[in-house]
Amino acid sequence: MLKSSNDLHPNKDRKLLEEIPPKKLLSLKGLKVLAVDDNEDCLCIIAFVLEDYQAQIKRALSADEAIEAVVEWKPDILISDIAMPGKDGYSLIRSIRKKEILEGGFLPAVALTSYWCQDELDQAMDAGFQKLIRKPFEADELVAILIKLTQDT
Repeated sequence: MLKSSNDLHPNKDRKLLEEIPPKKLLSLKGLKVLAVDDNEDCLCIIAFVLEDYQAQIKRALSADEAIEAVVEWKPDILISDIAMPGKDGYSLIRSIRKKEILEGGFLPAVALTSYWCQDELDQAMDAGFQKLIRKPFEADELVAILIKLTQDT
């Protein structure tokens, strides 16, 4: 899947802020977000940011924990780190997409990475993520992306 160089432009997601009415940015109330990262500090930051916007957060430290949470908790959206020991974020999203083929449904998914290159973006999209965000992220951009992806489904 070929992507344009615009996909790597950090200001691109800021345009999402202009597309969403300001009142919707104030709240993610009721949105169930599953955050997955092997780094507990990163999970705490994600939870802190999204809870401030009134989202419901469930944390998972591994792909296996996340798969279990998807089945039991049924989140509205997934945010997952890519680089994790054992099963990485790519394995996680592939497992989710295979399950969706068999059982139906669709879980929008955002990949998080400390790396930012065209190959990483292509691999994330090919694996089944809808968006790739670089760490550290800006809270408003993350919220805008979550709103956009959950409105599109």
